[in-house]
This record gives sequence, structure tokens and C-alpha cells, in this order.
Amino acid sequence: MFDLVCQRALVEISQAAIEASVYDRSGYDLPLIEDAIERNPSIGEAHPAFSTIYVADNLRGCLGEIIADDPVARVVARCSWRASRLDPRFDPVSPDELRDLRFNLSIMTPMTLVGSPDSIVIGRDGLMIEHGRCRGLLLPDVASEHDWDVPTFLKHLYVKAGIDRSVPLAETRLWSFQTQIIDSRDFRQ
Repeated sequence: MFDLVCQRALVEISQAAIEASVYDRSGYDLPLIEDAIERNPSIGEAHPAFSTIYVADNLRGCLGEIIADDPVARVVARCSWRASRLDPRFDPVSPDELRDLRFNLSIMTPMTLVGSPDSIVIGRDGLMIEHGRCRGLLLPDVASEHDWDVPTFLKHLYVKAGIDRSVPLAETRLWSFQTQIIDSRDFRQ
């Protein structure tokens, strides 16, 4: 999806957004975004994305956008800023944590409806499920990190979405997608 130059630009944007969040600066509308898009037009294309933040290998935030209606450079900035400050599961990232902070950016492909769970490949596919007003999403690396099989992945997806396990899969809408993961550790100065 993105070459190393574009990946580096997205990492720099994410890092700047996280620092802006931590130091309570202007937000995620960073001047470097437009310059980065001008130098790397492919990051001006619309892609959904997630930003997952770790401090000393402990999860500290993960938020994303699944609708692709803005350049991925802006999506990454928003998601990184929000993940470091607004994930309701965690306190905001503090200045003291920046030294041990790392993050992954998950740039998503478009979602496709899953016809059968047999087509799901652990490690390749992320999943989103919807039933009524309930919806949940798990990135592809979640299942592989926990060594889940497809039934276990679906069980955790139901939990994440708040869907009762008695609801048959056939009564839900299930989508799959893939991601390109960009790890900030690959771009340390």
C-alpha cells in the first residue's frame, strides 16, 4: 500500500499529533500535514486507519476511523491525537511517558462482506460485525497476537460489539478487511 517514504511521513505526522496532545497544543490540524501530502501524494488518498499507542509495551490507547472520506495523513493525525488523549479506557498519555512510547498505525483496505467464516484468515483479516445498533471491530493483529482460531476471534468480536452470543452469525453483518501496519520502532532516528 505505502512505500517506506510514505510510511515515514505518516509516522512523523502521528508523532507530532501525539506530542501536540500531550502538551495540550492546538490539536491535530498540524502544518506539516499539507507539506507531507504535497511531497507524498499517496498519503493524500482517503483510507480508514487506527492508531494504537503503547508505553513500555502496555496498551495506552487505540482509536480509529472506519470511514474513508479524508486523506489518510489527516486521519492518522486525528486518530493519534485522540488515542493518546481520549480513549475512555485510559488516562491521557503524559509527558513522562513519551520516552517509552511507541505506536502502530493500521491503514485499512476497504471492507468486504464475509460470505462464510471459512473465508476468514487469521493474521490477514480484521473483522467488523454489526447487529441492530451494536457494532464492533477487531484489527487483524489482535487474533494473531492472542493465537485465536476463527471461532475464538468471532466470540471476542461478539463481546466487543455487545452482541448476545445466542444471535446466529447469519443474523449479523460481518465484514473483513486487511491492514498495512506501520510500526514507529522501524523509523526511530
